[in-house]
Amino acid sequence: METYYLVDYENVGSGGLSKCGELSKSDHLHIFYTEKNKTINLNVVDNPGDAELKFHKVPTKSQSVDMHIVSYMGYLLGKNEGKGIEIVIISKDKDYDNLITFWKDKAKISRKQKIDINSQKTTTKAQQTKETKKTQKATSQPKETKKTQKTTTQSKQKTKKLTKSELKVKLNAEIQKAMATNNYDTDSINSVAKLVVKAYGKESFLQDVHNKIAKTYKDHAEIYKIVKPIITKYNKLL
Repeated sequence: METYYLVDYENVGSGGLSKCGELSKSDHLHIFYTEKNKTINLNVVDNPGDAELKFHKVPTKSQSVDMHIVSYMGYLLGKNEGKGIEIVIISKDKDYDNLITFWKDKAKISRKQKIDINSQKTTTKAQQTKETKKTQKATSQPKETKKTQKTTTQSKQKTKKLTKSELKVKLNAEIQKAMATNNYDTDSINSVAKLVVKAYGKESFLQDVHNKIAKTYKDHAEIYKIVKPIITKYNKLL
């Protein structure tokens, strides 16, 4: 099931994101913030796990974040009608609860004060681990020699290398974080991140990103200066 976390960053701050590193590929992390939050350290989202990460900078007005989150929730419900998605609003504001009750027949919607992976997922994982251990015990093989153990360890270390898809997820998160830290608007943040991720993996990756940014943005020099260290690092990881 696809899960969308809509974070009222103005309400919960960095504490609401302390466990975002546990998110999986089926999760989508949307952070709503205003100009008031620009000085807040966004390093808490340096590791959003495997989730898709997007920032939404909204106007600084009374209840602005609340209204935009509710609006985006309606958009998600319409876009994913019949798909059985889950929406989790991260906020301490109980005013969301009436809306959650209203939409409960459309999707699984809840409010939490911080990122907290569904207990059902945790229980399922624990059950799977328990079953795996039982199977391993029942089909246990003779004790490995030191040489075999060393080979196995080396093999496991090699498999830890991230896939291209996983690298794209992390690249997207770093680009969005860097752009948000430099106070770019939501459209520019998402546009530049999409541009970079789309070009990732090509032989002319760095040049393609540079040329595309130069053609698209007036302040292309500043934008490329922000993303260059990131794309250079990820270019070496393939």
